[in-house]
Amino acid sequence: MQHSIAPALNQFITQMPKVELHLHLEGSIRPATLLAIARRNHIELPARDEAGVIQLFQYRNFSDFLTVFTVLARALICGEDFEQIAYELGHHLADQHLLYAEVMISPSQYYNRGLDLDEIVQGAAAGFAQAQAERGVHINLVFDYGRQFGLEDAWHLLDIAIHNMPHSVVGWSIGGDEANFPPELYTQVFDAAQRAGLQTAAHAGEVVGPASIWSAVDLLKAKRIGHGIRSIDDPALIQHLIKQNVVLDVCPSSNLYTGVTNPLTKHPFRQLLNAGVGMTLNTDDPVFFHTTLTDEYRLAAHTFGCDAEELANLVLNAAHAAFLPLNEKRALVNHIERRIEMLRCALDV
Repeated sequence: MQHSIAPALNQFITQMPKVELHLHLEGSIRPATLLAIARRNHIELPARDEAGVIQLFQYRNFSDFLTVFTVLARALICGEDFEQIAYELGHHLADQHLLYAEVMISPSQYYNRGLDLDEIVQGAAAGFAQAQAERGVHINLVFDYGRQFGLEDAWHLLDIAIHNMPHSVVGWSIGGDEANFPPELYTQVFDAAQRAGLQTAAHAGEVVGPASIWSAVDLLKAKRIGHGIRSIDDPALIQHLIKQNVVLDVCPSSNLYTGVTNPLTKHPFRQLLNAGVGMTLNTDDPVFFHTTLTDEYRLAAHTFGCDAEELANLVLNAAHAAFLPLNEKRALVNHIERRIEMLRCALDV
């Protein structure tokens, strides 16, 4: 069932302050920028123009998506590239009234090509810092390790993540091939990340069932689960997530385009929300999935019938779940609460 969006609610969605926690830097690059960087770096892409790049964003399944992601990431080779795409992303997020975001980079894509990850991370941090100076949006980085690359590389990349904590790296996660590389392989890596002061998340329950989420929560001690929608298949897991205060970073358009949920009306978003699971709303790879965070909030209203109260709670969930020091998190939550209250009063929603 589709729901109409009243003009006042639509305006509220557009103007409300937002937070995003599940966003891949590589999946946010505008096609024109990607082509320009590839030309600058003398990298051949399987596309000659913007229309050709956009044509690549059609996937039969999740594996197709990973292949396209990897191919396009090859265009990025130096800190200048990452500074440019981070700066552009910062402005894009500020245009949507984002106050805070956590952006993942996929370190194996660069480490395996012998690139300087310190330069890459610090380039991205510089781009985000410049965007913050100009627009006020605060953005931190999370290393999202492709679990299919194995334990040995994970340890090396964790060391680099820890070394770059002064450069806005706040978290460690695993993504990639969930079907063939279960979370429990990385238990010791996650323990080490947490001891070093990194906060942790894990992609789980996207293309694999509840067992993947159980392992990510109980063995990896992840406090946020990327996607996690297959938790709907296990009522005991739902209650466990609520009890452990684990938050699901849900990305509906991503799930549609990768074939995880099709049609979107079968997505368990509303069921999870009604069950009381902590949830946030995110884009995952916004350019790859033809969306923005504002679009995702409109989708939540149009497809899942969310009202202003529920949409505001999704934003506040994200602020509470952010990988920020407690004093910064409290300030962010308080600021969002004030702005949302004023906006709801002004629009009568």
